[in-house]
Amino acid sequence: MKINTIVKLNLETRTKDLRAEGKSQEEIGDILSKETGQQITKHVISRYFLADDRAKAQVIEKSNKLKAKVADAEINTITKRVEIIDKFLEIAEQAQLEGDFKAAILALRGATEAQDSLDERLGKLKPVSNTNNINILNFQEAVTSARDVLTSRINVLATRIGEDADFEQFN
Repeated sequence: MKINTIVKLNLETRTKDLRAEGKSQEEIGDILSKETGQQITKHVISRYFLADDRAKAQVIEKSNKLKAKVADAEINTITKRVEIIDKFLEIAEQAQLEGDFKAAILALRGATEAQDSLDERLGKLKPVSNTNNINILNFQEAVTSARDVLTSRINVLATRIGEDADFEQFN
């Protein structure tokens, strides 16, 4: 592919400046022709701006794809942390059923720490665009719901642990 005359003569900045001044492509061609002593037509200017616009579009597309991958990685990380919290709650419930209150408390502490870590992670998320913002808001609603479930499970386990401890005192 032939290199555009604007690029070959290193006139990109000057061409863009003239465009920013509101000059037409024909006027830009005339000005650059006079300044360089080479014939630069409006077609050369048109092809340069068309190629420049395509290059910008490609950069934006790659950037958006990268942003989407980063958002997916963030969501996967958050999903894994929610799974860890659920595992801790299962361990706490099993330990409580087996009468191992120390293990139940340690598992609840682990769930709380994982929840704090998740909250911290959510605080670091920065939406990139309106689309990502909607996805993140939807996910935050799901996490809030999961947080409510976690709180209720902790309360139920704490109540059960308290009841079992009171029951054991009377035996």
